[in-house]
Amino acid sequence: MKSEPASSVLIKDISFGNNVKTLTVSSYIESLSRYRSSVDEAIELKNNIPIFLDTNILLRYYSVSFKSREILLRFFSEHHHRIYITAQVQKEFIKNREDVIDRFFDETLSKFGDDLKSDIINKIQAYKDRNKILLDDFDFLDSKLTKIYNDATKSFEQLSKEIAAIKAKNPATKYDDELLSVVMKMNLIDNLSEEDIRFLQSEYDVLKKGIEITKIKSEIGKPQKAFPGLADLIEKPESPYGDYLIYHEMIKLAKEKMTNVLFLTYDTTKGDWLKSNKEPHTHYIQTIYRATGQTLFFIDAERFFDKHLKQHFDSLLKATNDYFSPDSDYEKEFILNYIALERIIRTIAEFVVIEDYDRIPVHRIVSEFADRKYIDATIRYEFKKLSEFKNLLTHGHDRDKIDQITADEFAVWTSRLDSAINAMKELYKRL
Repeated sequence: MKSEPASSVLIKDISFGNNVKTLTVSSYIESLSRYRSSVDEAIELKNNIPIFLDTNILLRYYSVSFKSREILLRFFSEHHHRIYITAQVQKEFIKNREDVIDRFFDETLSKFGDDLKSDIINKIQAYKDRNKILLDDFDFLDSKLTKIYNDATKSFEQLSKEIAAIKAKNPATKYDDELLSVVMKMNLIDNLSEEDIRFLQSEYDVLKKGIEITKIKSEIGKPQKAFPGLADLIEKPESPYGDYLIYHEMIKLAKEKMTNVLFLTYDTTKGDWLKSNKEPHTHYIQTIYRATGQTLFFIDAERFFDKHLKQHFDSLLKATNDYFSPDSDYEKEFILNYIALERIIRTIAEFVVIEDYDRIPVHRIVSEFADRKYIDATIRYEFKKLSEFKNLLTHGHDRDKIDQITADEFAVWTSRLDSAINAMKELYKRL
């Protein structure tokens, strides 16, 4: 692990919020020209360009097949000297690593074995049972199906034993982990002070003012509308600052070392790292050049690894609550309206001077409202139930249960949510 020396670079001088306001025709032409002339060289990893990894790159290692892990680990090992892991990515990696490991062993491997039984063995038996009389006239087919059934049953028994043996190694995997050994050889940086972080959080709060949560998906692709972490107002409304901090950790190092840098991420669907067509936001290129004189290349990891390793590292896990991907319009409507409710609650909390109103969990604010007698126990309980329903949708741990919710049930929940929003609006008028 390499440590970075103290820096004289001031975060306010390079911040997105300050520099995006100072773009000129000159910086526009120069930054895009530099980008076009050097992007191919950067993707080819020429000139020892520093590589920054998003958290999802590291976590993806634990959600792919073991053979794919070997390929990915080899890439990390070969390039460890030029790979940088920011402090924010380190925190997110530590927070989520063990959960991803557990989910792979408990969900993916178990489903792999269960699917063999449900999709093949049980269906063969069901077919034989439904067509028992006809199969008496087709002995050749009956005997072949019986052989396939018996072979599949034996394979399932063997597979179950091997999966159990692999699962038994799960606890050891968390500690005896080759990836951790390689990560320790990478450049682990922590180049933002507490003062820097507070400044950037405040700047983020200024950038988000006036943004309608329900319109983010349509607005984010418009010229100069996006900023790093904008979509996290939807995905992580209680703490949306992570990507904004990662962005500034990267460009601060670019400024310190006077070098272009490359950022790999799988998080390309939100629209605030890359546009929907997976191309960079040009105002990011301009802003970074204005702030540092350098270029930060935002690269889709799927395309990058396909080019360098001829391999796609598709996750075998279902999406977690870190990735907002509700499957139906009912889910989207409820979640977006719920976020609107949270915004109203935080607005009231600011008005009545609740300390850290913009950082503490919303349920604590609602509890404070109840303690101050602004709301009664009924409204407090209703918020708790709405919160539980929202968590069911966003956490995605029980997709089958979500899929069983009917349109009428969604309508009831939406109506309850509308009532809660109206109650909070009435409270704001009374105060």
